[in-house]
Amino acid sequence: MLKTRVISALIGLPLLFFILIKGGALLTFSLIIVSVLGLNEFYNATKNIGLRPFKLFGYLASIFLYLTFDKLRFSEIDLFVVLSIAFFLLFLANKKYTLKDYAFTLMGIVYIPILFIYIQKVRSLPNGVYAVWLIFIISWITDTSAYFTGKFLGNHKLAPELSPKKTVEGAVGGITGAILASFLFAWLFPQTNMSPYEAIIVGGIGSLMSQAGDLVASYIKRSCYIKDFGNVIPGHGGILDRFDSILLVSPYVYFVIKYFL
Repeated sequence: MLKTRVISALIGLPLLFFILIKGGALLTFSLIIVSVLGLNEFYNATKNIGLRPFKLFGYLASIFLYLTFDKLRFSEIDLFVVLSIAFFLLFLANKKYTLKDYAFTLMGIVYIPILFIYIQKVRSLPNGVYAVWLIFIISWITDTSAYFTGKFLGNHKLAPELSPKKTVEGAVGGITGAILASFLFAWLFPQTNMSPYEAIIVGGIGSLMSQAGDLVASYIKRSCYIKDFGNVIPGHGGILDRFDSILLVSPYVYFVIKYFL
């Protein structure tokens, strides 16, 4: 399993570097693919609890979000209002879906493409070509540090009802790793316009957001009686298994950089 995860990372990381550095249409297209795949995983998971989300609406809404993000200059609220109006008009016109089906259709849109789009929003900031890496550094260093700290030092369960393997020691290790990595990144790349000492705070809080995102995904999987969302990424599972922590870190990094730094 670990060998497969490493191989996937060796293939995926250069691709991620290329996409984030290029930005623009390539990043938009990549996020559309990731969002649609993630939505499909989420919608398939809810079938296990007797739901039938309106998949096509979710996919089209994701594409609409990304294609209008930079063209029409919609705010997040404007986009949400437009989608909500379209959503409820469809609800009135189509009676084969239940109210729960529509509720989880909308939940998937909010949870996945609307949160993923903040990767593009961070990349679009003046210093975004550097700042966007904070999202992945905080999320993945938290995951890695928490895993190894918990594996060797973990004794106290963090949230056994949601994720039995997570420990308090692992959570502390994740926060520590994210703080150190964020500090080092800000020191090496002053173009982020963030001092290394500001990065300590950003990394620490970001790690908490990362772990919260992981627990949200664990809660959804446990509620839907599945172990993984999918198997599209060998050794990691599905899109949501690999990017669950990023979903909450992305908007956090955007708002911190845009409004506080």
